[in-house]
Amino acid sequence: MATINKSDVVRARIEPKIKRDAEGILKRLGVSHSTFINMSYRAVVEEGGIPLSLHLPNKETARVLRDARKSTKRGKYATAATLDELTAALGATFKR
Repeated sequence: MATINKSDVVRARIEPKIKRDAEGILKRLGVSHSTFINMSYRAVVEEGGIPLSLHLPNKETARVLRDARKSTKRGKYATAATLDELTAALGATFKR
């Protein structure tokens, strides 16, 4: 396997508040600054533009995701072992 030489350095000036805010978001996403910069540069090269769209969920989506992880919040759902059982549980009719 070839070794990738990461020796170039990127330096940039940025507003302190923007830097702090971005650091907080990157930390919550589990992405280091170096990894983010590498991801960004790779995406620009591969896509010929800036296609990244990494977002933290809004409050409503975050609440739904939290609730989905808690069995007490999910309620009771029907289960199905076959397509026919699933169809019956959904109340749908399929023509075969």
